[in-house]
Parts: sequence; C-alpha cells; structure tokens
Amino acid sequence: MPPSKKLLTKLYLEKHFSATEIASLLGFSENKVRYWLAKHNIPIRSRSAANYHRYNPDGHPFSIKKDLSIAETQLFNLCLGLYWGEGGKSTHHATRLGNSDPNMIKIFYTFLQTICNVKENKIYFYLQVFKNQSVESAKDFWVKQLNISQDRINTCKPTKPLGKGTYNKINKYGVLTIAVYNIRLKKWMIDELSKIGYNPDIKDKLLGCRSGQTERSVKPSAQA
Repeated sequence: MPPSKKLLTKLYLEKHFSATEIASLLGFSENKVRYWLAKHNIPIRSRSAANYHRYNPDGHPFSIKKDLSIAETQLFNLCLGLYWGEGGKSTHHATRLGNSDPNMIKIFYTFLQTICNVKENKIYFYLQVFKNQSVESAKDFWVKQLNISQDRINTCKPTKPLGKGTYNKINKYGVLTIAVYNIRLKKWMIDELSKIGYNPDIKDKLLGCRSGQTERSVKPSAQA
C-alpha cells in the first residue's frame, strides 16, 4: 500500500528524511517515493537545503537573540562594524574575522556566543604565525586571552614575516581568525550589513583571503 500524505509529510518535511532514506525505511524504490511526493504536492527540497539539514539534524546551530539590552545593542553594532571592516566576506558560508588584537577577537567571540547563540563546538579558531615566532608561545597567549583549550586552536605552517619593526611588535603572537561555517548565519550577517549600506555585490576578496588564510587544511563542511 502506498504511504499516506501524512506519513510522507512527517518523514520528509518534519523529520527531514531524504527520499532515499524514506525508500529504504518503507521498502520502496526512491523513484516511487519521489513520485508520491510529487503526487501529494509535497515540495521537494533543493540539494543545498537537503545538505543543510543533513549537517544540522537538530536545526540551526545558532539562534539570534531578540529584544537586546542597551549593552547588547552596542555590542551588536560594534561587531557589525568590525565584520564590515575586518571580516571575510568572499564566501557564502563562512562568518570569520581575523586580527592580531586579542580584544577585537574577544569582542567578536562574545558576539557569537551571546547575540548569535552559536553552539560552542561550531566556533573555530585558526592561528597564523610567522617564522620568527614561537607557535607554542602564540597558542599559549591566545588560550589565556580567550579562556579556551589549546586543542581548539588550529595552526598551519609559519609564513615569512611581512614586515619589520612595528609590524613585528603588533603581531608578536600572530593573527587569530575566529570562524563559524553556516550558510544561514552568513546570510543573516550580510543581510544586517546591507541594512546599513553594505553592497554584497562588491567582492571583498582581499579581506576574505587575509582572514581565511589559515583555514585551508582544517576547514569543516560549508553546511556544518
């Protein structure tokens, strides 16, 4: 007997089973399941939507806080400005900001935790140091500044220093990038920036590359 519309709706729309999973569960072919979905006018998810639910079976890994206090509103506005000026905006899925100033990273970290309510295991840290710097000393510095464990900081091969004198003093402990990989969160950030004049059609590849350069070998899935 063909599955009812109620059952298909529950499995496909509410529990986010794929057509393949429904076919395996009910003992039908995938083509049959797709036929019944169409027959009952159940909207078919796009591939990106299906992938998003696969990587986020419990829903969004973040929740934007409403009704902000005065202090929270100030934090929101500050971090929106920081992200416009320093954040990587060249990809459609990564919300990331890199800097050598620990105060800037701490502020953005607080924003992700308290305003965006991002799950802690979805917040990633990437450290870029230079050849004349100690990786371990730099990691120790950022661990103490952010009050996180050492294993949360991903590192890559040290690179050649980009300058001398003042530059080396400013970047004594390298550049840390904080990042969240979620296409919905990134869209929300860009939408909020657009409200105050940011044009998403203007690609900011320079900032995107600068703040994302330490992520290549350890970046999680775009849908995570």
